[in-house]
Amino acid sequence: MKRKGLVMILTALFIVSALFLAGNQARAEESLGVDSLKLSAGSVGGSWYPLAGAMADLLNKTFEGDPAAGIPGGSVSNPGIIAKGQAEIGFSYSSYLAAAAEGIDPYKEKVTNLKGIMKILPMYVQVLVEKEQPFNSLDEFFEMKPSIKLCPLKPGVGDFWVAQKIFEFYGHKLEDVKDWGGSLQFVGSSEAVNLWRDRHINMYTRQGGAPTSDVYEMIVSVPAKILPITGELKDTLIDKFGMSPQVVPAGTYPGIEEDVETVGMSAVLFCREDLPEDVVYKFTRTMLQNMDHLASVYKVLGTLDPTTLWKNLGAEQHPGARKAFEELGYLQ
Repeated sequence: MKRKGLVMILTALFIVSALFLAGNQARAEESLGVDSLKLSAGSVGGSWYPLAGAMADLLNKTFEGDPAAGIPGGSVSNPGIIAKGQAEIGFSYSSYLAAAAEGIDPYKEKVTNLKGIMKILPMYVQVLVEKEQPFNSLDEFFEMKPSIKLCPLKPGVGDFWVAQKIFEFYGHKLEDVKDWGGSLQFVGSSEAVNLWRDRHINMYTRQGGAPTSDVYEMIVSVPAKILPITGELKDTLIDKFGMSPQVVPAGTYPGIEEDVETVGMSAVLFCREDLPEDVVYKFTRTMLQNMDHLASVYKVLGTLDPTTLWKNLGAEQHPGARKAFEELGYLQ
């Protein structure tokens, strides 16, 4: 009986091993087309880095040779990293790709060899002010030039950059707030919540998800309204800076009872223009076909409409990415 049991165990192990090898062999039948594909994401502690790791794991399970790996990077630095060939695919914002192509802030030189792949996260510019403030639009705000206590977050982050562009559109600088009798606070989002709660700030510019936790906490603690971004300002932010039209839906935050028209510089994947078309096609196809899986790491990916993910990338879409969208029926 013992011998018979041993034979059964060995047979079972043989079958499992054979299935494992067959699975590996099946996986190894298709090559990604490059020996190494580095995905330059954000900081190790941020949300992009684990997403890059999940994407790399997905590619390594799909293509032979485990070609992919996620590496740390940053939204501002990644266009330069990719342009110089230090990685193949990067994470950034659509507006930064548009700015890089023009060589404008935050870039000192033009970066012209980048192509977009797809959006991965919609973002919303949210200009928050205390509800009691006497203006209901940015046009009114800049006409009145009120004594306001503004927090645009810290220099170097996307939120601050967007605030700068809004002020520049109206012919002003952030520092002009002080000339109007107001004040500026350059802090992180967590500290900004405390400043808002204690009434040390009463205007806050944020580029993030909707809802985003800091804006939610602020509105709960002190009633507020979100100023819409419309008209020529909206068109400029879209046409010049690669942003996308967005709407913060009614009910997203307590007291926000109507949809709020705005824009956002979406998080995007991009690459060098000379990355082979077939490589970009296989990468894009794999991501689009596995959005539900990636949503286990980044929940919002499970809610995205793939027919919109090729738009407003801040750079022309790479032909390989476009081919994947077309074949899957997401781009007509």
